Amino acid sequence: MGNDSWIIIADDIPSGSLSAIAGSLGGRVTAVVVGSRERAEAVSVSGADALVWYASDDATPAEAWAAVIAEAAAEAKPRVVLAANAPAARVITGAIAARLGAAITSSVMAVSLEEDRVVVKRSVAEGRAVEALETDGFFAGLIIEGWDEAEPSSAAAEITAANVEPADNLKIVSTYVDTGSGVDLTSADRVVGVGIGIGAKEKIALVEELAASLHGELACSLPLCDNYRWFEHSRVVGSSTQRISPRLYLAVGISGQYQHMMGVGGARTIVAINNDPEAPIFGKCTYGIVGDLNAVVPVLTAALLEQKS
Repeated sequence: MGNDSWIIIADDIPSGSLSAIAGSLGGRVTAVVVGSRERAEAVSVSGADALVWYASDDATPAEAWAAVIAEAAAEAKPRVVLAANAPAARVITGAIAARLGAAITSSVMAVSLEEDRVVVKRSVAEGRAVEALETDGFFAGLIIEGWDEAEPSSAAAEITAANVEPADNLKIVSTYVDTGSGVDLTSADRVVGVGIGIGAKEKIALVEELAASLHGELACSLPLCDNYRWFEHSRVVGSSTQRISPRLYLAVGISGQYQHMMGVGGARTIVAINNDPEAPIFGKCTYGIVGDLNAVVPVLTAALLEQKS
């Protein structure tokens, strides 16, 4: 079995880290891009050896190409297929994995080939541990997006337009924004985010008071929405949900997983409050406070209110 790889780009995300991981395997790297010509041109300088472009208009969602791309993968048989944990890319990667009979996992940090086995390192336990996996067959993985993107390649890969039509008759008939919750984190100047480190639902009130003292919006990490149902989806920030760029992002009880930090990567200033001095977020924030949020947050809220009085 060879060591060629594919990277799947079907969303507006950086592709340098995908190319770097795929390139480390030593084989030929093909970028499979769905979307506009501009997206294809941006990916062409990410370090891939070749690029196949599936031109998709505004009326056709990227997911409509999943079956076609899966058939192309069945013919090309890339040993490794990588994608970011982004909505359209997840669907396409899943279709490829099903067609190839490939092992598939998420939260991938690194991939290597050892004696014809694919060895994968992935993040587990809220980013506090690394798990090693291996397979002797095909592998498809959703990577954790890093902060440091690879420098653009000096030579752009040649863009080859795929001369096929989507297999699925899937069309976008309308698009609307759900404003029922009244939350618009993307335009907020100040955002206070809360993670599972808060410990109990009753403690949310502390963070709400802090957000109010800043005249800011309240956000959360994905587990508090998906696992605990403490927040609406409109409050979730992360690489696979929504990305925000406030002037200030104050993270309370958030460990700092890559998925979440990619969602706040555009923030001008990041302040973290966490009782674990080894939490990954302290390597990504502008200012950090190591301490019990039950003690720190009320003091900080009182100081902000006093400053305004």
